[in-house]
Amino acid sequence: MAYPILTGAVLVEANGAALNNAGQAEDVRVANAIVVKQIRIGRLRYPYVSGQAWRRWWREVLYEDFSWEPSPVTVIRQPQQAFTAGDPIRYAEDDLFGYMVARRRARRGRKGVEAEGESGPEEAAGTFRRIAPLKNSLLISVLPNVIERDFGHFTRNLPPDSDPLLYYAEHYTTYLQGTFTISLTDVGQFEVGEMYDLSEDIVQTHKDGLERLNDRIYRLPRSIRIERVQQVVKALAQLRGGAHLARNLSDVAPVVVLVGFLDGGNAPLQRLFEPDENNERVHLNLTRLRSVLNDYQDRLLHLDSEKPLYFGCRPTVLANEAETMSAFRNDQPFCNCIEVAETPQRALERAAKNVESVYHRYVHRESGDNNADP
Repeated sequence: MAYPILTGAVLVEANGAALNNAGQAEDVRVANAIVVKQIRIGRLRYPYVSGQAWRRWWREVLYEDFSWEPSPVTVIRQPQQAFTAGDPIRYAEDDLFGYMVARRRARRGRKGVEAEGESGPEEAAGTFRRIAPLKNSLLISVLPNVIERDFGHFTRNLPPDSDPLLYYAEHYTTYLQGTFTISLTDVGQFEVGEMYDLSEDIVQTHKDGLERLNDRIYRLPRSIRIERVQQVVKALAQLRGGAHLARNLSDVAPVVVLVGFLDGGNAPLQRLFEPDENNERVHLNLTRLRSVLNDYQDRLLHLDSEKPLYFGCRPTVLANEAETMSAFRNDQPFCNCIEVAETPQRALERAAKNVESVYHRYVHRESGDNNADP
């Protein structure tokens, strides 16, 4: 296998929510008007959550529930730059989510104090970047034209003769779909050099905890890499976050997931959900999914007594739930490669559990790891 990945499609139920806003509206008479992010296709409007926002929610869960240490951020005002520590060995966040770090050469003053915003004396100057092993799409509404305007006014504790302060915001009730991939080979594996992952000084700082593959490539021990991937997958089941939660509280943990292992960098499980004929409920597009599985059947990563894909769904979410469950259990090619779990969380837990087996069978054997655990 050349490039094993973990990939998945998710469906999030947004209930009276305004999870990601675009800022001030310009075409209304009310001075204080906030609108949600949306995509237009013809006359149809689809609210969405940016990929950056989704990643932020994911990070916060990893910080709070899995004790990931946030990578420190450096801000330089002139020119405007912001970057993390760029140390994927110490910070799992830098490893999975990627970065671009532009270090300058330190300017030393009379007392040897470095200039503000400059790199320290032991840091290598230059630009270092890591392409994120974890990639994700936008979260886009399945249903069109669901954005509603909510007009309001502020009158609390104002004098009786004062005019109310008018404002409006937007919200929606819909289902948002998105997809993600995690490159299992790239997690915890780093190339040294400018415009690559690591500077030489970071390698030297952590050299006792790294495996050296050649003059330029190092990696973390297998157990650490597996743990990081497993925690990212488990965190998705506990996803939380979004804007305006104080008055628009919505659960953003997935209500439907299809997740599993594939050889290749593609993310084929896209746009699997579609509206019904009345644009009121959501279907799983079995025709599209069958086509994908037929094309990718030779690239799905099977394990001993395990199917490569795991499906979990909250009851009553899918309009064609009965048809979907029947197809997954009885029809080709679904029954050969999809295992139905009780819930989305159980499906993600099964995938996380099998990360170790995929590493053992597909990642290490291909990369020449002779130190893998039996």
